[in-house]
Amino acid sequence: MCNVTNEKILQVLGGKIPQATFECNKTAAECSFQFWIQEDESFFCDLSKCDYEYDLAANSTHYKCEEVACECLPDKMLCGKSGSIDISDFLTETIKGPGDFSCDVHSRACKFSEPSMNDLIMNVFGDPYITLSCLSGECLHASEIPGFAIPPKDKFTLSDLLRVFSVIFACAAIVGISIYGAKQSPLFASGPVALPSDDNDGGDDYLMADYVPATFAFDKVSYSINEKPILSNSFGLVKPGEILAIMGSSGAGKTTLLDILAGKNKGGKKSGYFFVNGERIVSGDDLKHFQRACGFVDQEDYLIPTLTVYETVLNSALLRLPRSMSTEAKTAKVMQILSELRILHIKDKLIGSDFERGISGGEKRRVAIACELVTSPSILFLDEPTTGLDGFNAFRVVESLVRLAKDFNRTIIFSIHQPRSNIVALFDKLLLLSDGEVVYSGLMDQCSQFFADRGYQCPSGYNIADYLIDITSGDSSLIQATRTTEAAEDPRLDPLLESGESHRPPQGTGDDMTSEWAHYASHRDELRVLVPSGTKESNSSSPLATLFSKSTEAEQLHEDIKSLASVHRSEQASEDDPSFFKDDPNRARAGFFTQLSILCSRTFKNSYRNPRLLMGHYLLAILMGFFCSYLYYDVQNNISGFQNRLGLFFFILTMFGFSTLTGLHSFSIERIVFIRERSNNYYNPLSYYLSKIICDVIPLRLFPPIIFMAIIYPLVGLNMAGHKFWFSLAIIILFNMATAVEILIIGILVKEPGSATMLGVLVMLFSLLFAGLFINKDTIPGAISWFERISVFHYGYEALSVNEVNGLVLKEKKYGLDIKVPGAVILSTFGFDVNAVLFDIYWLLGMLGAFTILGYLGLYYFVYETR
Repeated sequence: MCNVTNEKILQVLGGKIPQATFECNKTAAECSFQFWIQEDESFFCDLSKCDYEYDLAANSTHYKCEEVACECLPDKMLCGKSGSIDISDFLTETIKGPGDFSCDVHSRACKFSEPSMNDLIMNVFGDPYITLSCLSGECLHASEIPGFAIPPKDKFTLSDLLRVFSVIFACAAIVGISIYGAKQSPLFASGPVALPSDDNDGGDDYLMADYVPATFAFDKVSYSINEKPILSNSFGLVKPGEILAIMGSSGAGKTTLLDILAGKNKGGKKSGYFFVNGERIVSGDDLKHFQRACGFVDQEDYLIPTLTVYETVLNSALLRLPRSMSTEAKTAKVMQILSELRILHIKDKLIGSDFERGISGGEKRRVAIACELVTSPSILFLDEPTTGLDGFNAFRVVESLVRLAKDFNRTIIFSIHQPRSNIVALFDKLLLLSDGEVVYSGLMDQCSQFFADRGYQCPSGYNIADYLIDITSGDSSLIQATRTTEAAEDPRLDPLLESGESHRPPQGTGDDMTSEWAHYASHRDELRVLVPSGTKESNSSSPLATLFSKSTEAEQLHEDIKSLASVHRSEQASEDDPSFFKDDPNRARAGFFTQLSILCSRTFKNSYRNPRLLMGHYLLAILMGFFCSYLYYDVQNNISGFQNRLGLFFFILTMFGFSTLTGLHSFSIERIVFIRERSNNYYNPLSYYLSKIICDVIPLRLFPPIIFMAIIYPLVGLNMAGHKFWFSLAIIILFNMATAVEILIIGILVKEPGSATMLGVLVMLFSLLFAGLFINKDTIPGAISWFERISVFHYGYEALSVNEVNGLVLKEKKYGLDIKVPGAVILSTFGFDVNAVLFDIYWLLGMLGAFTILGYLGLYYFVYETR
C-alpha cells in the first residue's frame, strides 16, 4: 500500500486521502496499478510485458512494463462522480505505455510514471509523475536471492541476560520483603517477655478481665442416632468455682453428653433444656454466643509442633482476644496463664511431634488448656483431659483445673474415664452415667453415702471411682451376681459369681470385701465375654438409674434448676439482670486482615523451623534446571531441536505438576488443627484459606518454576525474541499455581491421605494424557473431548510449545535433501492452535481463579467439626 505524496493532488482532493497499490507476478510478467481515494478505488491499470530489475547495493527495485491499459470505475472520484472531473476517456484512449514503477526500499520513496499520465500530472498538478511513499514487500524463494542463507539462531545477548537477572532479583526482593513483613508480627518478637509486676495497674487481674461468671444447668438432655437412644434425660447443675466431672464406663455416653453441653455439631437427634445463669438457650444466635463464651479442650492435643509453648498460646490470644486490647496486654495475659498452669518454665520449648522430641503429654494438655483460657471463658469444657497420661501428670492437669476454678471462679466441666483416688478427691460435683442414663448427679462428697444408703457400700480402702464404674458397667455379673445356667456349666465363673441378693454387690466386711471387689475389677473384661448379654435387665432403664431418678437428691436438683430459671425471669422483669447472650461491641475479636497477618506469620514460622519441604522444592528446581540445561544444551532450530523442545516442555510440566502432590500431605497434617481452631472460633475460614495460598502455595509453586526457567532459558538457548521469555514465565507460573490449587481441592474434599494421593495421581495422569503429546486432539472421540478442555496440562503444554516454536523455521538435511519447515506447520499437524498463546494463558488464569473459589467453598462447607 502506497500513500500519494504529491502536494497539489492532496490540496485538490480537499483532505481526502489518495493511495495506490502496485503488485507484480514475475512468472507471468504482469503487474497491476490501482488508484484509491479515501479507501475507494477510482481507476486501475493493467501492465504487461514487464521486466524486473533490482540493485542489492542500493536496496532498490525497478519495474518496466511495455504495455499499459487503464480504465475508470464509473461514478467514482476523477471518473465522473458528481462534483469531480472525469478522466475516463483519457485513461482509455491515451494511456498505452510504457509504464515504470521504481522504489527505494530504504527511504520508501517510490514513483509511478507513464508518458501520457506524466503529461497530465505535469499540466494539471505541476509534478513530473505520481510520487508515492510505500510499505512494500515481495514473496521470493530463498533460491531467488543471491547469497541468501537462513539466519542462524539468535545468540544470547546482554539484554537477554539482564531480563533473566531482573527476574531473579525481583524474586529475591519479594522474598526479602515478605520475610521482613512476617517478622513484624508479635509471633516473631525476640525481646524478653516477663510476667507483669504485682503493682502494675492490676496486672494480677488479667485472667479475670472480661470474665462473666456462669452457672450452667441442663435438664432432659437426650440424644439418639437412627432412633437408637444414646443419652436419656440427663440433667445437672454446676456453679462458678466448681468442677463437674462426667464419669462412666466405656460407651456410657460421657463424650456425647459433653459435646452436647458444649454445643458441638452432632450427627444425630438431640433435645434438652440448657440454662446459663438461669437464661435458657433458645435461638441459634444464643447458641453461637454461648459457644464463643466457652472454651473446649479436645481429648487429643492438636497443636502445631513447630511452635513453642509461648507462641502457641500467644497465637490463640492474638486471634481471639478483643482487637481493642493492646499487644502488650495480650502477651502479659499469656504469661500469667502459663504461670498459673505451671508451664512458664517451658515457654520456649517446642511443642514437638512423634518425629521430633518436644514437651511431655501432660504439658501438652496444659498448653491446650492455656489456649482456651486466653479468652477468659465463662465455662471450660474438657474431653477426658487425663487420657494417655500417667498418674502423676494426670493429677497435675486436674490440679491445675481445680486451681483455676477456685482462684478465678471458673465453671469447669470435663469427662473422665476411671481416675485415681487422689484425682477423685478434687471433684466438686459428679455426674455418673450408665448406658446413657444418669445414675448420680450431685456433690462428690455425698456420692459414696448416697450409694451406701441404698446398699452399695464401697469397700474400705477401695477407689470410689473404680467401685462406681464396676456397679454401673451394665454387666449383670457385677450388679446382680446371680448364677446363670451358663455359669453353672462353666466352672470358670464359680469363683466370681457367688449367690446374693438381686441387684446387690458382694457382701462382706473389712479386708475380705475389699479383696473381693478388687477380684471383680480385675476380671471385669473376662466376665463380659463369658456372661451373655441376655442376663441384663429386659427393660431399658438400669436399676441404678431408676433408684436415682426417684431419689430426693434428683428431685432437689430438678428444683434447683427450676429455681435458677425462675430467679432469672424475675430479675429480667426488673431489668436488673442483663442477658448473658448480649454481644459486647468492645470485645470484637481480630479483624479479617489481622487474622490473615497472624496466620501468615504462623505459617511462615512453621516453614522457617521445618524448611525441608520448602528447601526440597527449591533445590529440586536448581538441580533439575542445570541437569536439563546439560541434557538439552544449545538446542538447534531443526527437526531434532523441535523434538527436544517439546520433550523439555513436557518434562517441565510433568515435574512441577506431580510435585504439587506434596500439598496433600501438608494439608492432611493441618486439617485437624484447622477443624479444632474453627470449632473454637479462632478465625474466619477465609483468613486461613488465603494464608494457606499466600504462605504455602505461592512460595512452593511460584518461585521454583521461575528459578528453573531462569536457568534453562540461556543455557538451552530457548527463543527469547520479543516477549516470549515473559510469556513462558507467565505460562509455567499459572500452570503450577492452578495445578497446586486443584490438588489442594482434592486434599480438602478427601480426608484419608492414601485415597487423596491416589485420586490426585489419577487426576494428574488423565490431565497429562490429554496434554497434546500422547494423542492428537483431532482424533479424540467427541464423547470425551471435554477431558481436553478441563486439562490444565493441555493449556500449559500448548502455550509453551507455540510460544517457543511458532515463528521458527526448522531445517534438516537428510539423504542430500535440505528440508525447511516452519515450526507452525508441525504444531498444526500435532493439533496445536498456533494462535492460542494468549487464549491458553487466559484459560489458565481462569482455571486458577475457578479452582481457588472451589477450594474455599470446599473448605467452608466440608471441613468442619462433626462429633
